Amino acid sequence: MAKLKKGQKLCPNCKKINAARQRVCKHCLKQFVSKNTPIKNEIKDWQNIEIGTYIKVVQGTGPYFLPKRDSEEDGVVARERICMGDTGVYKVMGIQKDGLITCGTTIRNGGFSFLYMGPSKKSKLTGMQLEAHRILLKKVKKHGRQYHGDRNGRKRY
Repeated sequence: MAKLKKGQKLCPNCKKINAARQRVCKHCLKQFVSKNTPIKNEIKDWQNIEIGTYIKVVQGTGPYFLPKRDSEEDGVVARERICMGDTGVYKVMGIQKDGLITCGTTIRNGGFSFLYMGPSKKSKLTGMQLEAHRILLKKVKKHGRQYHGDRNGRKRY
């Protein structure tokens, strides 16, 4: 067997090579096991988060779309997950039964956004797979000043 290159993984079912971030084998369509590793400062009890708390959304989490067929012009591969969730640092503005109403703190993610936090399900309206975002508590107070981000996403106090 050939040695795997960086960014590749082997399907345990069909023994074919896939991209490291693929969630489904492109050859036999078997789903890979997600490790869902614990993250420092991850918020699990999002319903009891305080309004005004700053949070960071983990990249690659939240709602996603699974295309049914390949598209050469867009470079889309069938059954490859296209993440539709938000990323970056947000301030919690409100809490609803299935998510958080937030406001972005940088130019890149400015404006209001709804972060879905409910159970996994398929949306009847859009066909997307709704999956909860993973969020982290962001420590923002430093000598009584509020967190702000510049256009490169760096901290600015």
